[in-house]
Amino acid sequence: MQTEPCRRLTGFAAGGGQSVRDDTADHLAGDRLLASRIVAGDADAFEEFVRANHSLVVRIAGRFFRRADVLDDIAQEVFVKAYGAMATYKGGVPVVRWLSRITVNACYDQLRRRRTRPEIAFSQLAPERDGAPHGGPPSEGDDGAVHWRHEEARIDAETLLAKVSPADRTVLTLLVLEGLTVAEVAALTGWSAANVKIRAYRARNRIRRLLADGARGRR
Repeated sequence: MQTEPCRRLTGFAAGGGQSVRDDTADHLAGDRLLASRIVAGDADAFEEFVRANHSLVVRIAGRFFRRADVLDDIAQEVFVKAYGAMATYKGGVPVVRWLSRITVNACYDQLRRRRTRPEIAFSQLAPERDGAPHGGPPSEGDDGAVHWRHEEARIDAETLLAKVSPADRTVLTLLVLEGLTVAEVAALTGWSAANVKIRAYRARNRIRRLLADGARGRR
């Protein structure tokens, strides 16, 4: 029995579509004001920026990596880059979208540097639950079998993702696990929509072959 997130990868390999996530452009004036304060050297403004967006950066990075120390390193790298590039932010898009692109690029660079299967801390593999820390034990009353099926599914998904190239893994993660559209992935990565589609097609075929090989190995 397959569960999330491995089911999503299986559906993607079979040619399933992606969900569309709402994207708003609220508070652009506030974003521009905050950015201008940061550029002017307002330390409180930058602290406010980090505090408001740290969870976003860690959430995106968490789709690519599981180890807490790696997530901390990426978050630090992202905010250093954001600070240095803040003068280039013109307020045409929400600052969270601008920061998301920096985060995705930082994760992609990290994947390229590694080029190996990511190290996965087993305690971090449990699905998140309301009111429970990521990777914590099942709460009282949880179905233990369901809990461990989620553990196995997440490990399976990580294993599959580790076997595709960094670029294809980035596209697959954003399309399937983040539920973004091709246009949104293109905007975040800076790649053309055609390039994203090609990488998605290649990743889909790679995952399909891996799933087929795994099925044959279990016979």
